[in-house]
Parts: sequence; structure tokens; C-alpha cells
Amino acid sequence: METRVLQNFLRVVQAGKLGQAAAELNIAQPALSRQIALLEVDVGAQLFVRHRRGVTLTEAGLLFRDHARAILAALEQARAEVSATAQDPGGTVTLGLPTSMFYVLSADAVAEYRARYPNVFLRVHEAVGHVIESLFHDSQLDAAILIEPRAMPGVALTPLVSEDICLVGPQEAGLSLDRPVSLDELAKAPMIMLDAANHVRTRIESLLGKQGLSLTPAMEMEGQPLTFEMVRRGLGYTVLPRCAAHRELAAGRMSAAPIAGASLGWSLAVSRTRADAPAVRALTELLHELAQARIDEGAWQPAAAE
Repeated sequence: METRVLQNFLRVVQAGKLGQAAAELNIAQPALSRQIALLEVDVGAQLFVRHRRGVTLTEAGLLFRDHARAILAALEQARAEVSATAQDPGGTVTLGLPTSMFYVLSADAVAEYRARYPNVFLRVHEAVGHVIESLFHDSQLDAAILIEPRAMPGVALTPLVSEDICLVGPQEAGLSLDRPVSLDELAKAPMIMLDAANHVRTRIESLLGKQGLSLTPAMEMEGQPLTFEMVRRGLGYTVLPRCAAHRELAAGRMSAAPIAGASLGWSLAVSRTRADAPAVRALTELLHELAQARIDEGAWQPAAAE
């Protein structure tokens, strides 16, 4: 049953005459009569009593009139609400951000999204990469930035950038982004180890293992701020995506060098069931926009191989 039929039915009710209603609707009276007749067949009841002065509603017609008005009012409200949402998104969006993104993307993304869409309640989970990926697998996130995620049912993945994994040490170590270190050099460095499930650690251990090498542990920790402090104090080295050390390197508090042959790719993951929600779509568009801006300005640099 089309909304146009309901609207025409109500016009007949208001006019009380088929001919007058047809003239107001700018359609032929026989066509309108057929439409009403088919409507009565559709609902299974006679809606009008025809007489010389026009038409009046039956008991069934009175009931159907009330439902028709309610249906059209609900549709109009739905259109208004959807239109308003598209122009000014609302609701709740849940975003997952790895700690490595903090200096290069996270803070600016959250602040800019809040400024643009103040009616959206943004819930952010910040954690190490494998924890964010686990949350996404458990359907607790609408969108997330992940390290080389595997294909997941119901998830759209868009590559953002591939970047170097770096050996990061104290400033006095003299590491240089222009001079990659070999896996042999990496294996000799006293390492502040990341959690065994950490994507960067597993990538590095895999590369070392192929050469019959392994990391030299000095200590193990997961918190990035404490890891940075221990590195700054000269208690060891760590391995990080280049973006994670960007701020410390720019400030001259640490030094870093790419590890030869070691890189990782970042991707934006979005739940397909939520991807078309205006607030989620606005978030993913902003993340792409900011990621490209950081790449263009050199704050997020693609791996040398690219």
C-alpha cells in the first residue's frame, strides 16, 4: 500500500465528494474511484457509503482514517528525524585507538570530531594494538585503527599506511632515521620487551627467528609512558612503529633507526552493520582525512620501501 493511496483516501474523507477530491488532486474521477475500490479490497472492508451528496465513512472507514493519519504522521516524523541526523549526527559511536597513535593522530581526531559533531557521544578505547583488535573481534567497537588485521566477517578494512618499525633508544645512543640497523645489531641490544602478544614484538621475533637470532631481554613492560621513560634513562632499547616515537624524536629526547626489512601496515576497520550510520560515517571520513594530512605533512611517514 503506497503512501500516495493513503493521502488520496484522506483527501476524499476531507472533501466528502469523489469529484471534488479528484479535482483537488488533479486526477480523473474514475481513476480515483478505482483507487478507493482497490483500497477497500486491500483492507477487506467497505470504507465509504456512496450517496447522491457524496460519500461518508463507514465504521471501518472511521477506524482506517485514524490509522492512515497515524501512519502518515509517523512517516513524516521519520523523514524529519533521519534528515536531521544526516545533517547533524547524534547517538553513540565507539572508537578503538592503539597507544601508538597517540602523538600522530588520536588526540587531534578526538578533539576535531567533538568540535564537528557535538551531539555525538564518543566512547574511545585506547590500548595496545592486540587489545584493540580483540575488542573489535568481540563487537565492542564501531571503528578502530588496527595493525595488519586479518579479514573478519562483517568488517570493512581500508589500508591507511605502511611504516617502518624502529629500534628506539636514548638520545645518546646516536641512532639515526637515515641509517637502518640490521637484525644482527638489533639482537645485541638490551631490550625493554613488549607483551608477548604485541604485534610489533611478534613481527620482530619472526624476522629474527628466520635468521637464527633472538631479542636480548633487559626487562618487560606494556605501558608506553613507562617504557619511554626507561629508554630515556638509558636502561634499554625498545621496538616501536615510527609514528609512536614521533613526538619524542622531534623533541630530541630519544633517537631511533629503522630496522632493515621490518615494517607494518595500519588499517581502518569499520563494522559493516554500523558503517552507514551518519555518526560512524562522519568518524571514518575524519580519520581518513587526518591520516592523509599527517602523511602529507611528514608526521606519519610511509616505510622507505614505499
